[in-house]
Amino acid sequence: MPNVALVTGASSGVGEALAPLLATRGWMVFGLSRRAVSLPGVTSLQADIGDAAALDRAMTELLGISDGRLDAVLHCAGVGGAGAVESMPAERARRIMDTNFWGSWNLCQATLPALRRSPRGRLLLVSSIAGHMGIPFRSAYCASKAAVIALSDSLRLELRGSTTQVACVSPGDIATNSIATQYRQPAAELDELYRERYRRADDAMAGNVEHGMSAAFVAGEMVKILDKDDLGPHYVIGAPVQKISTLAQRLLPGRAWEWVLSRYYG
Repeated sequence: MPNVALVTGASSGVGEALAPLLATRGWMVFGLSRRAVSLPGVTSLQADIGDAAALDRAMTELLGISDGRLDAVLHCAGVGGAGAVESMPAERARRIMDTNFWGSWNLCQATLPALRRSPRGRLLLVSSIAGHMGIPFRSAYCASKAAVIALSDSLRLELRGSTTQVACVSPGDIATNSIATQYRQPAAELDELYRERYRRADDAMAGNVEHGMSAAFVAGEMVKILDKDDLGPHYVIGAPVQKISTLAQRLLPGRAWEWVLSRYYG
Protein backbone atom coordinates (compact mmCIF):
# COMPACT_ATOMS: atom_id res chain seq x y z
CA MET A 1 0.00 0.00 0.00
CA PRO A 2 1.32 3.48 -0.80
CA ASN A 3 2.22 5.98 1.88
CA VAL A 4 -0.78 8.02 3.02
CA ALA A 5 -0.69 11.80 3.44
CA LEU A 6 -3.16 14.36 4.70
CA VAL A 7 -2.76 17.91 3.36
CA THR A 8 -4.82 20.67 4.96
CA GLY A 9 -5.76 23.90 3.23
CA ALA A 10 -6.12 21.98 -0.04
CA SER A 11 -8.55 24.44 -1.61
CA SER A 12 -5.98 27.18 -2.21
CA GLY A 13 -2.36 28.30 -1.98
CA VAL A 14 0.35 25.92 -0.86
CA GLY A 15 -2.05 23.13 0.10
CA GLU A 16 -3.65 23.19 -3.34
CA ALA A 17 -0.20 22.90 -4.96
CA LEU A 18 1.17 20.34 -2.50
CA ALA A 19 -1.61 17.74 -2.49
CA PRO A 20 -1.45 16.80 -6.22
CA LEU A 21 2.35 17.04 -6.17
CA LEU A 22 2.49 14.30 -3.55
CA ALA A 23 0.01 12.26 -5.59
CA THR A 24 2.37 12.34 -8.59
CA ARG A 25 5.04 10.85 -6.32
CA GLY A 26 2.91 7.81 -5.55
CA TRP A 27 1.32 8.89 -2.27
CA MET A 28 -2.31 8.25 -1.42
CA VAL A 29 -3.33 11.84 -0.71
CA PHE A 30 -6.28 13.29 1.16
CA GLY A 31 -6.92 17.01 0.80
CA LEU A 32 -8.76 18.67 3.69
CA SER A 33 -10.58 21.99 3.33
CA ARG A 34 -13.85 23.65 4.26
CA ARG A 35 -15.21 23.11 0.75
CA ALA A 36 -14.86 20.10 -1.52
CA VAL A 37 -11.97 20.23 -3.98
CA SER A 38 -11.26 18.42 -7.21
CA LEU A 39 -7.52 17.85 -7.55
CA PRO A 40 -5.86 15.10 -9.60
CA GLY A 41 -5.06 12.05 -7.50
CA VAL A 42 -6.47 13.64 -4.31
CA THR A 43 -9.41 12.46 -2.20
CA SER A 44 -11.33 15.45 -0.88
CA LEU A 45 -12.31 15.70 2.79
CA GLN A 46 -14.46 18.53 4.13
CA ALA A 47 -13.94 20.04 7.57
CA ASP A 48 -13.09 23.32 9.22
CA ILE A 49 -9.97 22.65 11.30
CA GLY A 50 -11.38 24.99 13.93
CA ASP A 51 -14.20 22.46 14.45
CA ALA A 52 -12.73 19.51 16.38
CA ALA A 53 -15.82 17.33 15.91
CA ALA A 54 -15.87 17.87 12.12
CA LEU A 55 -12.16 17.13 11.99
CA ASP A 56 -12.66 13.86 13.88
CA ARG A 57 -15.35 12.84 11.39
CA ALA A 58 -13.01 13.59 8.49
CA MET A 59 -10.27 11.50 10.12
CA THR A 60 -12.69 8.59 10.55
CA GLU A 61 -13.46 8.80 6.84
CA LEU A 62 -9.75 8.95 5.95
CA LEU A 63 -8.80 5.96 8.10
CA GLY A 64 -11.70 3.96 6.73
CA ILE A 65 -10.44 4.46 3.18
CA SER A 66 -6.73 4.02 4.01
CA ASP A 67 -7.26 0.91 6.15
CA GLY A 68 -6.17 2.82 9.25
CA ARG A 69 -2.94 4.11 7.77
CA LEU A 70 -1.56 7.66 7.95
CA ASP A 71 2.12 8.41 7.32
CA ALA A 72 2.32 12.19 6.92
CA VAL A 73 0.33 15.29 7.83
CA LEU A 74 1.22 18.54 6.09
CA HIS A 75 -0.71 21.34 7.72
CA CYS A 76 -1.01 24.27 5.32
CA ALA A 77 -4.40 25.70 6.34
CA GLY A 78 -4.38 29.16 7.81
CA VAL A 79 -5.89 32.62 7.70
CA GLY A 80 -4.50 36.15 7.93
CA GLY A 81 -5.83 39.54 8.88
CA ALA A 82 -4.86 43.12 9.53
CA GLY A 83 -5.83 45.76 12.05
CA ALA A 84 -4.66 47.76 15.04
CA VAL A 85 -4.69 46.05 18.43
CA GLU A 86 -6.60 48.98 19.90
CA SER A 87 -9.53 48.79 17.51
CA MET A 88 -9.54 45.51 15.56
CA PRO A 89 -12.78 43.67 16.38
CA ALA A 90 -12.00 40.94 18.90
CA GLU A 91 -14.03 38.37 16.97
CA ARG A 92 -11.81 38.94 13.94
CA ALA A 93 -8.63 38.44 15.95
CA ARG A 94 -10.16 35.42 17.69
CA ARG A 95 -10.96 33.77 14.35
CA ILE A 96 -7.32 34.09 13.31
CA MET A 97 -6.19 32.42 16.54
CA ASP A 98 -8.94 29.78 16.34
CA THR A 99 -7.88 28.79 12.83
CA ASN A 100 -4.12 29.08 13.02
CA PHE A 101 -3.41 27.89 16.56
CA TRP A 102 -6.45 25.97 17.81
CA GLY A 103 -6.89 24.47 14.34
CA SER A 104 -3.32 23.18 14.56
CA TRP A 105 -4.03 21.86 18.06
CA ASN A 106 -7.20 20.09 16.87
CA LEU A 107 -5.34 18.60 13.94
CA CYS A 108 -2.57 17.23 16.16
CA GLN A 109 -5.06 15.61 18.51
CA ALA A 110 -7.01 14.09 15.62
CA THR A 111 -4.05 12.72 13.68
CA LEU A 112 -1.26 11.84 16.12
CA PRO A 113 -2.70 8.46 17.24
CA ALA A 114 -2.68 7.25 13.62
CA LEU A 115 0.63 8.97 12.78
CA ARG A 116 2.37 7.25 15.67
CA ARG A 117 1.38 3.85 14.24
CA SER A 118 3.35 4.63 11.09
CA PRO A 119 6.93 3.35 10.96
CA ARG A 120 7.92 6.78 9.57
CA GLY A 121 5.35 9.32 10.68
CA ARG A 122 5.90 12.94 9.68
CA LEU A 123 4.08 16.07 10.82
CA LEU A 124 4.90 19.38 9.13
CA LEU A 125 3.22 22.41 10.68
CA VAL A 126 3.27 25.56 8.58
CA SER A 127 3.90 28.73 10.55
CA SER A 128 5.30 31.89 8.91
CA ILE A 129 8.31 34.14 9.07
CA ALA A 130 5.81 36.50 10.73
CA GLY A 131 5.67 34.02 13.61
CA HIS A 132 9.28 34.89 14.44
CA MET A 133 8.60 38.62 14.96
CA GLY A 134 5.92 41.20 15.65
CA ILE A 135 4.83 42.98 12.46
CA PRO A 136 2.83 46.21 12.87
CA PHE A 137 -0.91 45.83 12.32
CA ARG A 138 -0.57 42.05 11.95
CA SER A 139 -0.47 41.31 15.68
CA ALA A 140 -3.13 38.58 15.77
CA TYR A 141 -1.57 36.77 12.82
CA CYS A 142 1.96 37.02 14.22
CA ALA A 143 0.79 35.79 17.63
CA SER A 144 -1.06 32.84 16.13
CA LYS A 145 1.93 31.76 14.04
CA ALA A 146 4.32 32.20 16.98
CA ALA A 147 2.03 29.86 18.90
CA VAL A 148 2.36 27.27 16.13
CA ILE A 149 6.15 27.44 16.41
CA ALA A 150 5.98 26.86 20.17
CA LEU A 151 3.48 24.02 19.67
CA SER A 152 5.84 22.35 17.21
CA ASP A 153 8.81 22.71 19.57
CA SER A 154 6.85 21.15 22.41
CA LEU A 155 5.63 18.30 20.23
CA ARG A 156 9.14 17.40 19.17
CA LEU A 157 10.11 16.83 22.79
CA GLU A 158 6.89 15.00 23.66
CA LEU A 159 7.29 12.58 20.74
CA ARG A 160 10.86 11.56 21.56
CA GLY A 161 11.09 7.78 21.55
CA SER A 162 8.38 7.43 18.90
CA THR A 163 8.70 6.93 15.14
CA THR A 164 7.00 10.27 14.44
CA GLN A 165 9.01 13.40 13.68
CA VAL A 166 7.75 16.98 13.71
CA ALA A 167 9.06 20.10 11.98
CA CYS A 168 7.83 23.67 11.68
CA VAL A 169 8.00 25.32 8.25
CA SER A 170 8.05 29.13 8.12
CA PRO A 171 7.56 30.52 4.62
CA GLY A 172 7.98 34.15 3.69
CA ASP A 173 5.65 36.00 1.33
CA ILE A 174 3.74 33.75 -1.06
CA ALA A 175 2.01 35.08 -4.18
CA THR A 176 -1.58 34.00 -3.46
CA ASN A 177 -4.91 35.79 -3.19
CA SER A 178 -4.67 35.75 0.61
CA ILE A 179 -4.54 39.54 0.98
CA ALA A 180 -7.70 39.96 -1.09
CA THR A 181 -9.65 37.31 0.84
CA GLN A 182 -8.58 38.04 4.44
CA TYR A 183 -10.08 40.59 6.81
CA ARG A 184 -8.37 43.99 6.66
CA GLN A 185 -9.69 46.61 9.02
CA PRO A 186 -10.74 49.74 7.10
CA ALA A 187 -8.25 52.54 7.72
CA ALA A 188 -11.11 54.92 8.52
CA GLU A 189 -11.88 52.88 11.65
CA LEU A 190 -8.41 53.52 13.09
CA ASP A 191 -7.41 56.40 15.30
CA GLU A 192 -5.53 59.18 13.53
CA LEU A 193 -2.37 58.09 15.39
CA TYR A 194 -2.28 54.87 13.37
CA ARG A 195 -4.07 55.64 10.14
CA GLU A 196 -1.27 56.72 7.80
CA ARG A 197 1.24 54.15 9.07
CA TYR A 198 -1.42 51.47 8.73
CA ARG A 199 -2.00 52.38 5.09
CA ARG A 200 1.73 52.28 4.37
CA ALA A 201 2.20 48.96 6.18
CA ASP A 202 -0.80 47.43 4.40
CA ASP A 203 0.45 48.61 1.01
CA ALA A 204 3.91 47.20 1.77
CA MET A 205 2.43 43.84 2.75
CA ALA A 206 0.27 43.70 -0.38
CA GLY A 207 3.31 44.48 -2.53
CA ASN A 208 5.39 41.82 -0.82
CA VAL A 209 2.70 39.20 -1.42
CA GLU A 210 2.25 40.24 -5.05
CA HIS A 211 5.96 39.66 -5.68
CA GLY A 212 6.28 36.66 -3.38
CA MET A 213 7.21 33.05 -4.02
CA SER A 214 4.86 30.82 -5.94
CA ALA A 215 2.81 28.30 -3.99
CA ALA A 216 4.29 25.58 -6.23
CA PHE A 217 7.82 26.53 -5.14
CA VAL A 218 6.92 26.32 -1.46
CA ALA A 219 5.18 22.99 -2.05
CA GLY A 220 8.33 21.64 -3.71
CA GLU A 221 10.46 22.76 -0.77
CA MET A 222 8.08 21.06 1.65
CA VAL A 223 8.38 17.79 -0.25
CA LYS A 224 12.16 18.03 0.10
CA ILE A 225 11.74 18.46 3.86
CA LEU A 226 9.31 15.54 4.00
CA ASP A 227 11.87 13.31 2.28
CA LYS A 228 14.54 13.92 4.92
CA ASP A 229 15.40 11.01 7.19
CA ASP A 230 15.98 13.29 10.17
CA LEU A 231 13.85 16.41 10.50
CA GLY A 232 15.26 19.55 12.06
CA PRO A 233 13.02 21.70 14.26
CA HIS A 234 12.64 24.71 11.92
CA TYR A 235 12.81 25.38 8.19
CA VAL A 236 12.55 28.90 6.75
CA ILE A 237 11.52 29.20 3.11
CA GLY A 238 11.92 32.55 1.41
CA ALA A 239 14.18 35.13 -0.19
CA PRO A 240 17.61 35.54 1.44
CA VAL A 241 16.61 38.79 3.16
CA GLN A 242 13.61 37.06 4.72
CA LYS A 243 15.68 34.11 5.90
CA ILE A 244 18.23 36.51 7.40
CA SER A 245 15.46 38.41 9.19
CA THR A 246 14.71 35.50 11.53
CA LEU A 247 18.37 35.41 12.52
CA ALA A 248 18.66 39.20 12.81
CA GLN A 249 15.64 39.30 15.11
CA ARG A 250 17.48 37.08 17.57
CA LEU A 251 20.89 38.74 17.29
CA LEU A 252 20.18 42.47 17.05
CA PRO A 253 19.47 44.55 20.15
CA GLY A 254 15.74 45.06 20.64
CA ARG A 255 15.64 48.74 19.68
CA ALA A 256 17.80 48.13 16.61
CA TRP A 257 15.42 45.43 15.42
CA GLU A 258 12.41 47.68 15.99
CA TRP A 259 14.09 50.34 13.85
CA VAL A 260 14.63 47.81 11.03
CA LEU A 261 10.99 46.75 11.07
CA SER A 262 9.72 50.33 11.25
CA ARG A 263 11.77 51.21 8.17
CA TYR A 264 10.55 48.13 6.30
CA TYR A 265 6.87 48.65 7.05
CA GLY A 266 6.79 52.44 6.88
